[in-house]
Amino acid sequence: MTCRRAGDATTGNDGSDAMTNEVWVLGATGRTGRAVAARLAATDVSPVLVGRDATRLTEASKSAGSGARTIVAASVASMIAEVRRQRPAVVINTIGPFADTAVPIAQACLPGSHYVDLANDVIAASALLGLHEEAVAAGRILVTGAGFGVLATESVVARDPETRRALADFELRSILQERR
Repeated sequence: MTCRRAGDATTGNDGSDAMTNEVWVLGATGRTGRAVAARLAATDVSPVLVGRDATRLTEASKSAGSGARTIVAASVASMIAEVRRQRPAVVINTIGPFADTAVPIAQACLPGSHYVDLANDVIAASALLGLHEEAVAAGRILVTGAGFGVLATESVVARDPETRRALADFELRSILQERR
């Protein structure tokens, strides 16, 4: 997929606005959102920063490059409405808890936007995977668990036998305690 700088958009054959070529970062004022936006800017993708606080968005836009557009949305529901209205090419969700935000934001992306999140829990990932058929029908991609935390944790656990044993023991104890 080719993404252009923020502000570039395509127009449909009927004259209506089609999906934009923007990459939106939801939760752009948080630690992870700022890091994602800065990384995008470093690769010549000018992200659109979406968050609740205009002052914090202005600060975050400084590290994301001068071309970063901002959108102030007071709630997740407001962000969802903007995604549906403006139809960016890609939406990166950094807003937790993902068990609450992943599915409604991903549903707002369909059929016009691709979706990426940093979820690291089974509930959110399973729920998002439940949208697979709808995403395939829309020709869109839904990615969950794209965060460093997920990958780093998995690789540490996979490489360290003592950690694997300790986690297995902990999980077993937890399961046994739940059944009591």
